[in-house]
Amino acid sequence: MLARRVIALSVDKGFGKVIATALRAAGGVVELHADLAALGTGDLQAALVVVHLDGALASSLEELALRLRPDAYLIAILPTHALALSVDAMKLSERIAAVMVQPDLDPGELAATATRLLSGDIFGLEKIVPWGTRIYSTLVGDYQEKSLCIAQLLEFAELMGVRRKYRDNIERCLDEMLMNALYDAPVDEQGQPVFAEIPTKSRIGLRMEQKVVVQYACTGGMFALSVRDSFGRLERATILRYLYKCLHSEQQIDRKTGGAGLGLYFIASSSSRFVVNVLPGVATECVVTHDLEAPKIELTQFGYFVEKIDAAGRLAAGPSRLLPQGASHPVERRAQPPRAPRGVVIGLSAAIALLLALIAMVAVPRLSRPSTTSVRIAVEPAGATIELDGHARGVATDGTLLVTGLEVGRAYRVAARLDGYSPTETVFQPAAGPPTNLDLRLVARTAAVEIDSDPRGAIVTIAGQEVGVTPTTLTRLTPSSDVTLTVRRTGYAAVERTIRVPAAGGAAQIALAMTMDPSFASLAVTSRPPGAEIYVDGQRQVGLTTPTKELLVEAGRPHVVSLRLPKHAPASIPVTAQAGARGVAVDATLVPGAAITASANVDGRVTVRGVPACAARPLPFDCPVPAGRYQVEVEATRPPGVVRRTVAVGDDTVVVEVRFGTVEARPGSQLVIGGRRLTRVALEEGKRTLRVVDGAGAEVEVEVKVVAGKTVTVP
Repeated sequence: MLARRVIALSVDKGFGKVIATALRAAGGVVELHADLAALGTGDLQAALVVVHLDGALASSLEELALRLRPDAYLIAILPTHALALSVDAMKLSERIAAVMVQPDLDPGELAATATRLLSGDIFGLEKIVPWGTRIYSTLVGDYQEKSLCIAQLLEFAELMGVRRKYRDNIERCLDEMLMNALYDAPVDEQGQPVFAEIPTKSRIGLRMEQKVVVQYACTGGMFALSVRDSFGRLERATILRYLYKCLHSEQQIDRKTGGAGLGLYFIASSSSRFVVNVLPGVATECVVTHDLEAPKIELTQFGYFVEKIDAAGRLAAGPSRLLPQGASHPVERRAQPPRAPRGVVIGLSAAIALLLALIAMVAVPRLSRPSTTSVRIAVEPAGATIELDGHARGVATDGTLLVTGLEVGRAYRVAARLDGYSPTETVFQPAAGPPTNLDLRLVARTAAVEIDSDPRGAIVTIAGQEVGVTPTTLTRLTPSSDVTLTVRRTGYAAVERTIRVPAAGGAAQIALAMTMDPSFASLAVTSRPPGAEIYVDGQRQVGLTTPTKELLVEAGRPHVVSLRLPKHAPASIPVTAQAGARGVAVDATLVPGAAITASANVDGRVTVRGVPACAARPLPFDCPVPAGRYQVEVEATRPPGVVRRTVAVGDDTVVVEVRFGTVEARPGSQLVIGGRRLTRVALEEGKRTLRVVDGAGAEVEVEVKVVAGKTVTVP
């Protein structure tokens, strides 16, 4: 194996030192260089190369990958976030194990990644989370266990204070990874996909030794999640092909049964870190983390790591020893097993040949027919018809049915059907030996009642218990029964209705018209362009933007509806709606514009000439106006003073900032400002020429330097 020599490349000396420190923490002997010239030519004698793709090194990735030895790896650090750039980098060479991003680079994560590559020990969530963080694990082998696992993980995330938007992403990532592990990964003894033609909504089951391992942990600032299958079939090229297709093709998503393209793309675009660990033919582990403190969800690390088996059948990450003598860097080599004596080898070879001959004599007559076995199927409730590969094999009259003559190792599609129950389906691979057991459970069909109301958004209750908000579909009602439901919505009279629930498997639709309460009226608010926030009498209507059809207001009194949209001047519309009126039209055209803001270091007021709504408003000042040119007057009150500015308003906020200082006349003199005689005045900071009248009535001009927040006396 190569020396644990590690090369770090960065044109940024400061950032290069950060990289080098992290790599030393991983146990490497690190060399830091600023360019490729320092590396000479020919193969790079290093176990790991980390390159910051910026400046002169921006296009160095492919050259470095070509110069690496077959058992060395490369980590690329991008200067900016971009999933497409990460995918393009990984496509250049299989030697590129991971791509990270400079703005959010955590030296600890770089050290952990380098440690995994240098040691070859890649599996397990404990390699990702800080030491001491508790890791939870669970097994998933069928659809029911999948649902339970997701529920448990979300309960844990909520307990840890993870916000809703992150919980939604975590749930979707886990669901996608489990679907891939349960439906796409399993293969039979011939290496053929077991569930390739099975719809993902079908219920399947894996044997205990094939069950998926789910691990998760939370530090408070990071949520980590991993899903590991026992097949090791997810190839690097497959991942990159799917991601590239989703990023660049018009027909982005594979929509075939069990297609994994959309799932992989969602995982990569909604997590902070996405790493795939593979031991070919043995296990695949997908690891994602979510940064719970980042203001924006962006992928900061993407990697594909392979753990290999050497010629002796051991993990390449197995025990090793350091042999530092004779090398400038410690060299890692695999401990070689002692050679057996030549005579022993010849004797063992002869014995093995004889044993194989005996086995052939016994086995050849049996090779003409596959071995068979039986399965005992238990189904609840009793009386279900059992089908294998679409053909009926009998009825489980007493709840069990013994099916014989099944080929060992073959995948069978097993289904159970019974009137009044939803059919259940699974895939089963019988093993050699005594009859194995397979348990199936049928779920009783329910009746569906769809309830809608005008207006929508009404709360539906049955026997005082809230069961939904219109429009809603109720599926837990007792079939063929009578139910009384009540529908309520603020501003409308409650509606009570007794309905007949259809028989099992049936459906009914209920539409309810609601009458407005006489003390209310509703407004239909629209704007051009749409999307404006709605305010009524100065109060923002949270969650409502234009257009909206049902905005409740108190009837019979005047209201002012204001519409606000970024980069547009606001509009205010007075309206008085009569009792019980519905859909009173409120409409406005919002013209492009922006806000003028003003501040000063004194108390005062601001006026925008030509805009009555922006006249004599106190500091600090914020007033939206249509696009155009305006004169802004910032007036100080004590002592008096006015500063005038002309501004041009487009679609960005205009900021006016004034810093006043005070000028006062010496005793017996007065300042002449705008035709008025004053003893004290507020002026904008800077050099000013003033007229001063002394006690004898003589007028002179003097130059003063006004200092913000200070008082200057005119001599």
